[in-house]
Amino acid sequence: MPESIFDAHVHLGPPDVMGEISPQRRRVPLCTFTHLRLAQLRGWHAQLFPGRRVTGTIAFPFPLREVDLAGANRYLVEVMLAAPDVRGFLLAHPTDLAPTRAAWDAALAAGVRFSGVKPYFDLVGKTAFECSMPEFIPDSLLRFMDDHRLVLMLHTSGIGMGDEDNQRYVRGVLERFPGIKIVLAHMGRYLKPDEFCRFADSGLLDHPALYLDMSSATVPAVYIRALEHRPLWGRLLFGTDLPFGLITGMEAWSRRAGAIFVTRDAYPWSDAGLQRASPVPVERLTYNTYHVLDAFKTAFDSLGLPPAEGAALKQAVFQTNAESLFAAEEPLDDRT
Repeated sequence: MPESIFDAHVHLGPPDVMGEISPQRRRVPLCTFTHLRLAQLRGWHAQLFPGRRVTGTIAFPFPLREVDLAGANRYLVEVMLAAPDVRGFLLAHPTDLAPTRAAWDAALAAGVRFSGVKPYFDLVGKTAFECSMPEFIPDSLLRFMDDHRLVLMLHTSGIGMGDEDNQRYVRGVLERFPGIKIVLAHMGRYLKPDEFCRFADSGLLDHPALYLDMSSATVPAVYIRALEHRPLWGRLLFGTDLPFGLITGMEAWSRRAGAIFVTRDAYPWSDAGLQRASPVPVERLTYNTYHVLDAFKTAFDSLGLPPAEGAALKQAVFQTNAESLFAAEEPLDDRT
């Protein structure tokens, strides 16, 4: 890793903005973590990446249906006031634009600006496999984002970007709303690597406003296919998904359990059958964000780049690509 890095995917929020999580919900990986304060994030960055300087962070609240949206977004305003290196993305109400406008206006009144928006499927009370993206991303929200040139951090629905309906949706947003840049979280999501390859063959990766965030994606074949597409070198972003990047395991898929992780540690949602069938001995598993780095390294090494070109690619992925997201951001006086 370069000496300077930008973490393009973290969750921040204090405990008091999260409602009670039921025992049933605790059995969902999404509910593994419910809070993380800025000081704790700083500590984890220092522990995970010793000797590296984190120059920037994209942060948004925990997108659970139990969250107090207004309180979660207020905390992000406090964070941005205290830490100018944090780019806050507000958590959007899935159907009503009014809370989003209220959070936006409150940030401006405090003297800071949200740089993007994080909509999320769980806020409509469904899983990613049960809903479509228009259900939690209304056109009114997209128009608002387009007006203010905001970045959309998108956790796709269904099986992810291997689905042709999702490809049409993302293409449509990019065509209709040229002021929006889209970051596809978790490499756009996939259950199997060939689904990512279908996405890569769709032509969408050529769009200059479409970025990919590496968090949680631990399959080397996905990065190999991504890096084969050289124009994407300027739009691939390193992200940890902290605190979820602390889950000690790698992504997996089970017909019974759905999208899950094979892990070293036992979680309420762990699947014993997957654990036994793991291709990697579970005792060798570590933090998920380290498996992301290992998968990227495998793909990077396969390129056999000259040292200078390799260093430039790493600096882009780990820092400057994320910074480029905000190059066209509105001046503060125009943020109304």
